[in-house]
Amino acid sequence: MNRFLISWFLLSLFLSCAKPKADNACDLEDSIFLPNLFYRLISKDKSNQCGYNLALKLPACELSYEETHLAENWPQVKAEMESQFALGSEGSESLSQYRSETIQAIIGSSYTTAFQGALNAPNGEIYFLPYDSTMFLSINPSAKTYANAGASAGGVAFIGGSLGPAGKIYLSPHVSGDFLTIDTTNANQQKVLATQSMGAAAYNGAIYAPNGKIYFVPSSQTIIRYYDTIKETIGTVATPTSGGFSTGVLTPDGKIYFIPFTTNTMYILDTKDDSVTTHPYVFAGTNRYIAGILTPNGRIYMIPYNSLPVIYLDTTTNQISTPLYLSSPTIDMFNGAVLAPNGKIYPVPYGYTDFVSIDTKEHSIKTLFANPSGATAYRGGALSADGDIYLAPHGANRLDLIKTNSKGKFCDSLRLSPYWNKL
Repeated sequence: MNRFLISWFLLSLFLSCAKPKADNACDLEDSIFLPNLFYRLISKDKSNQCGYNLALKLPACELSYEETHLAENWPQVKAEMESQFALGSEGSESLSQYRSETIQAIIGSSYTTAFQGALNAPNGEIYFLPYDSTMFLSINPSAKTYANAGASAGGVAFIGGSLGPAGKIYLSPHVSGDFLTIDTTNANQQKVLATQSMGAAAYNGAIYAPNGKIYFVPSSQTIIRYYDTIKETIGTVATPTSGGFSTGVLTPDGKIYFIPFTTNTMYILDTKDDSVTTHPYVFAGTNRYIAGILTPNGRIYMIPYNSLPVIYLDTTTNQISTPLYLSSPTIDMFNGAVLAPNGKIYPVPYGYTDFVSIDTKEHSIKTLFANPSGATAYRGGALSADGDIYLAPHGANRLDLIKTNSKGKFCDSLRLSPYWNKL
């Protein structure tokens, strides 16, 4: 009789999919303790019940890229990155021109500023996102070939974007009012998800959050907009910001830190409930920081645009400190940055005369070699499987890459991860 009742109870629980209500979920003697664990098993609930977790902890490189930014997977992601960092480098970095064609010849028209931002896609290609270019350009890092990945409106319709789920790139509307996607798994098919009236210079870049939403980084707009990839709807966050951000950085606790550019305040969005707070630090200067990079030790490094030091936010203490000063600071220095498997950050030169690296282990900065393309050279870049950084040409009329000579490599899951594969 008792066996029948227990079987009936478990069957009812399974069919109803209702979470059992235990008086004390941590009491092993509680009659609902085991059903609670059973519920987590059948519903694939990855949360802990008093230290018990039935979910299999896959190594970072066995996760899909869509799973790497889930909070419960951060320990594996952190461990894998740190293991690659520990291998270091096997020589000095160098700059290489990997194709002889000019950008003007490739895009088939005169231009002054071609691309802004580069993203990895699951098909193995690196996509350069248009600034004034009238085409999306894809690069095959293995064969060192390029292809036209679709037409673009040009005219700074978009600035940056993010890889979202299922291989789709979500473009961030800047001058355009369109929310556009490119399906890299389906012949680069483009689709306008929605159109809204937002005014010029609306957003800069996007972040794919663990809740399935693509959040757009406010530039002239003060409202944080998002596209919900599950509900397939456009929405807004209730609390406004100051606007004036260059990009956003996602952290393992599901928060997005908006990097100040024209504003002097950092805003923080908690994607668990879409609440918004601010950081007490006051950012000085004008046209402040152009990029932000998360490192496994919990820091957010901020890359300067104008003559400011490199600084980082320690997310464990919430403190901003320890500036690094460039040897010859100017204005309009960098635009974008890439984290490599040797543990170094490589800021992408825009107007700065040299390439530099930031060693995140030693917290030091080093000048590497000259920028051959002068002012307005590059904006953003993406890391290939062999550890090279493919630079998105902006004013540069050539295709270049940085050979980081990293001994370690980032697997596809990490290179495509929403933590780093965005602008």
